[in-house]
Amino acid sequence: MKTDTLLILGGYGNTGQSIARLLLKETDCHVVLAGRDLARAEAMARALASKHGSERVSAVRADAADPSSLRQAMEGCRLAVVASSTPAYAGQVARAALDTGTDYLDVQVSTAKLGALSALEEDIRRAGRCFITDGGFHPGLPAVLVRYAGSRFEHLTRAEVGSVIRVEWARLDIGATAIEELVGLAGSQILEFQKGTWRPARWTAMWTPRTMDFGPVFGRQYCVPMFLEEMRSLPELYPGLRRVGFYVGGLNWFVDWVVFPLAWLAMRVWPRRALRPMARLMHWGLCRFSRPPYGTLLKLEADGLVRGTARHLELTLSHADAYELTAIPVVACLLQYLDGTARRPGLWLQAHVAEPERMLRDMERMGVAISLVEPVPGRERTAEEHWAQTPAHSVTPSGPA
Repeated sequence: MKTDTLLILGGYGNTGQSIARLLLKETDCHVVLAGRDLARAEAMARALASKHGSERVSAVRADAADPSSLRQAMEGCRLAVVASSTPAYAGQVARAALDTGTDYLDVQVSTAKLGALSALEEDIRRAGRCFITDGGFHPGLPAVLVRYAGSRFEHLTRAEVGSVIRVEWARLDIGATAIEELVGLAGSQILEFQKGTWRPARWTAMWTPRTMDFGPVFGRQYCVPMFLEEMRSLPELYPGLRRVGFYVGGLNWFVDWVVFPLAWLAMRVWPRRALRPMARLMHWGLCRFSRPPYGTLLKLEADGLVRGTARHLELTLSHADAYELTAIPVVACLLQYLDGTARRPGLWLQAHVAEPERMLRDMERMGVAISLVEPVPGRERTAEEHWAQTPAHSVTPSGPA
């Protein structure tokens, strides 16, 4: 039986190497690390080969800005994972995948990227290729948690997800383009679900945050709304939803109250000229003012009805390492892709192509701490007890991106 070959573009980066390590541990695939710097890719390949065998991992040069190098690197690969901070080149990376008959999954946050992929959606479907976008932690998991909650209620009425990302940025080797992606979020439109439809949030939303209790380590934190494309279709999947959304907690006081407001204004007045100086200011603020406790956490608070009675559910996922919590959902999704259950022709969002309960089980096995409060009065159960139960209601079918 032929071993599948998976390419990771950006395979020596923080997220890429985590994905590579987990794929080598969880599958029998051959993993190819790709990037502009062949020496770094080869060094990372040697490090991984020392633990998993030289026949399982290799390196190749590939530049997202160079279509011919992309096509050469992807030739013969079953799927390409795009873990590089190159959303500006999403269209030509996707085209190279189509040209070589390669499936695709990206770990990028970009409105422009979604537009480039959507323009190729019909080509992707005609070619019989499976493209999965918005992979990782967020985007990638919030709608998974909501879909899991939807299987536990007869009628889901509220589903709100919040996150905390506290990282010791000064110790990370993080590229300028990755910080620019983060600054770009300040310039993106924020939508909130109000009165039955998604509407642009008021400009005051950033200065009037809501709060969410993130447990004993992080406590009650202020959060601001952040629109994720994966959340858009949830009111259609669960017509009883009156409140739904994703909220992101603060990074540190300086970035939250100085950098983001400045970036929000600058990206509207000078969208191109402001990006790099704002990215430099954000990187400095992240390194200078971030303080422990460190860790990454995602929490769902959901309400609904079970047999006509109001119930409440809370589901919390956490990991000490933000890059691990980005990589683990990707590999959990790829496990479903590799066995065929999540491989369908077309363009899909990770949060809608994967089956939620299996994804959560696999993530827990790979090191994500999961805490669940079942919609049963007065009872908290371990994750193992939850997984041992048959869901009360069938999971809502996935929808296309």
